[in-house]
Amino acid sequence: MAPIDISQRISPATAVWPGDQAVEWDWTVRLDQDGASVNLGSIHLSTHTGTHVDAPLHVDNHGDTTDDLPLNAFIGPAQVVEVEEDASSIRPEHVRQFDETGVERVLFKTSDSVSAADEWPDAVVPIHPDTIHALSDVGTVLVGTDAPSVDPLDSTDLSAHRALLDTGIVNLEGLVLADVPPGRYELIALPLKIMEGDAAPVRAVLREEPAR
Repeated sequence: MAPIDISQRISPATAVWPGDQAVEWDWTVRLDQDGASVNLGSIHLSTHTGTHVDAPLHVDNHGDTTDDLPLNAFIGPAQVVEVEEDASSIRPEHVRQFDETGVERVLFKTSDSVSAADEWPDAVVPIHPDTIHALSDVGTVLVGTDAPSVDPLDSTDLSAHRALLDTGIVNLEGLVLADVPPGRYELIALPLKIMEGDAAPVRAVLREEPAR
């Protein structure tokens, strides 16, 4: 089966956090121009552009960097959980189904899935810190969301990010889950190996689990 791409396209039109580095794309040389033998492009962007992973360094000066992240957390079984449209946050009741079975990776599909990639949202559905601790208790190693942040956009204490830091769970933000039904999948979402990076863009895909 073909993999399901759950990554945002990156272009100069991609919405970024207000005040962050916008995506800049340009050609360094073009084929058949100025004697060039190849096309060669360049890109300038924030490490938090589009679909990306945060490293602990993002919220802790002494935290691990992007190149320290455990790659096995980004590959393996994952559960897509759909959160009702009127939810104000993702709370422990949304993951109570995993209290007995556990889940290694969970991706939350929220109302943010319908947001346009070129428009910054006014608000998102954040993940409550209690939910992160509940998932940690059942062995979760990765949490993902279709929102650009696991915290409210106006948060200053970043309680969800700090809960991830406390539990050692890695997170993916900015996933594209609009057309992905809830259920079990295999996730492959490897971050770029950016030395001393606070975050890194990710090409994330899902593969449907074979019928048993």
